Amino acid sequence: MRRILVLAAMLALGGVLACGQYLYAFYYDRSGGQDLEMNFLCTMPSPAQVRVSVYDAYGTQLWTRSQTLAPYGGAFVQLGRYVPAGDAHWGVATVESDVPLVIGLEYLLDGELVSIDHISQTVPELDPEESYWLGGYWTQVGDAATGIVVMNPWNDAVAYYITIYRQDGVVLYEEELGLGPHESTFYDLDGTFGHGAYLWGLVDVEMAGKAVVVAVEYYGRGLEVDNITQYYY
Repeated sequence: MRRILVLAAMLALGGVLACGQYLYAFYYDRSGGQDLEMNFLCTMPSPAQVRVSVYDAYGTQLWTRSQTLAPYGGAFVQLGRYVPAGDAHWGVATVESDVPLVIGLEYLLDGELVSIDHISQTVPELDPEESYWLGGYWTQVGDAATGIVVMNPWNDAVAYYITIYRQDGVVLYEEELGLGPHESTFYDLDGTFGHGAYLWGLVDVEMAGKAVVVAVEYYGRGLEVDNITQYYY
């Protein structure tokens, strides 16, 4: 177990979701001409009580709404109708529900659909004595560019350790960091590494106790957003 466990053990606190037992979290962006349409789908034969909350990069709540979904029914929200554009208006959106959901995400740039993702994996409560990871692909090859977003979906502080590997296994960057409640941070690999034929590889985010959420934003050849939701240990 790495040193991340020491800080995570101090920060980890138990909690109960206010709306229900299922918590989902994902990346949104209302800066740079971006917007997000969220589509909530109930997967059960009973109604779903749902609450969605949106936070800026510093963890300030910008908007929240509660609603009821019909059995196997759906509802959608275009975030731009409720959250204005702003330089810090990006980060984590959370969805709490009392039944399992599927969430379809349509990312827009200048009003045009550029990327679709879906969320069905909840954010887990983790053992503070056990390390868990999220891993993703990054590339700075040719005109491709990558941004990494690490988000805290909780009301409590969290800690994580990020390592960025080149394709040959060489560590290019590593950092241990804490995030305040609902705070997010962005890693600009374009500005950090530039471009090169061998500038691609693995981004590895380690955590314990309280899970962080990771998204990878690919740009330079358009825009694509991928929320990484497969935790492993």
